[in-house]
Amino acid sequence: MSAVVKKRKVDLECRAFNPEWEKYFFTERFGQAQCLICLKTVAVLKEYNMRRHWQTQHQASRFASMSAAERKDAIVKLSCSLQKSTSLFRKQTTAADKVTRASYEVSRLLARRMKPFTDGDFIKECIMIVIDSLCPEKRSAFESVSLSPRTVCRRIEEMSDSVNDSLKTCCSNFDAFSLALDESTEHEGHSQLAISFVESLLPFRFMRSFSSLFHCTAPPMGKTSSTARVFSV
Repeated sequence: MSAVVKKRKVDLECRAFNPEWEKYFFTERFGQAQCLICLKTVAVLKEYNMRRHWQTQHQASRFASMSAAERKDAIVKLSCSLQKSTSLFRKQTTAADKVTRASYEVSRLLARRMKPFTDGDFIKECIMIVIDSLCPEKRSAFESVSLSPRTVCRRIEEMSDSVNDSLKTCCSNFDAFSLALDESTEHEGHSQLAISFVESLLPFRFMRSFSSLFHCTAPPMGKTSSTARVFSV
């Protein structure tokens, strides 16, 4: 029976970038070798791959006719340009994240105060008036915050789903919990069942009450609320 020959996985050999490979206009970025000219990356950190890329892609470019000193200066300039573009992208991403977060925070406040979704447009209008008076140079940053009724509705639904998923995960770790049942009445006089519970982790260590979060009502139970009707809800 012949032995099984295992294939080498060169991507798992933890190869390091050699600074001498910069002569092929390559630099290390995020653990990969990236070409400073076309910004393409090679699959494996091997000199052969970078030399082959240089010979097939850029051997006929203006960089090939440069002297050693000129090539060194070009590599430095291209590296600086790549770093600046990366920093600019990160700043733009951070700014976009802040704009999205602001939209979520306002939507959450509208939900907590039980305000209509259409109030988002009114709030943004008020914000823009204040911005134009105090710091008009920042108008574009605040103007990009979306508070349309559709956006506010979507934000609230997403936050609600996130809270629901988090509570389900938390509930799966309960050692024990206690239920509290109460009766409430809707505006038409029908009886409703209000449910709340308190979680605990053994031994006898109470953690928190979810009564405010889980204070939900079941469908109307009719004119009477017998014990059998309560447990059938």
